[in-house]
Amino acid sequence: MKKTVLFIPIILLFVLTSCEGRKSKIDRINDAVLEFNNNQTLIDLRDYKPESYTEIKTDSIISKTFKVSIKNYAIMDQEILIKQTVKNSNKTSEFHRVFESDIVVAVEDKIIYDRHISVEKFRGFESSEFWNNATLEHVWVNQEASNTSTLSLGISVINPKNNGFKLYEILIDKTGNERLTLIEDRS
Repeated sequence: MKKTVLFIPIILLFVLTSCEGRKSKIDRINDAVLEFNNNQTLIDLRDYKPESYTEIKTDSIISKTFKVSIKNYAIMDQEILIKQTVKNSNKTSEFHRVFESDIVVAVEDKIIYDRHISVEKFRGFESSEFWNNATLEHVWVNQEASNTSTLSLGISVINPKNNGFKLYEILIDKTGNERLTLIEDRS
């Protein structure tokens, strides 16, 4: 019985000292990883197309009648969100910059047409989801459709989010009157 009385306190002492609440190595590693992940901030990566300011300026003389100056350029503080992805602690956002154009047409050194063209000019003609994420892509002189009495300008509008586009034609006569026509619609 004396042995049992001595044996019980030794076992109790052994059990109490082995259960001191320490964590195992795996638990300590898991806690450290969890604390590290909680302290990480989300990194926001932004990808723009085009990356920097872009401007294309063309000057043309059509049929010795129309002098045309077109400037297509990116608006640096306006963009369209194409898509966003989050992976680990990185958030990647892809944007397409908004484009606009300035058009000046002269006949016999007199300016007959001076317009700023943007998507806003076209939104009023029709309401559809296409226009929510649309931007002007390019304005150009259609030399084949132009002649001495009429200037033809091609205008493409894109929606980079759904890969849709609309193609317009503006016909301008010698007095500056314009007629806008939708040529193709893939929206």
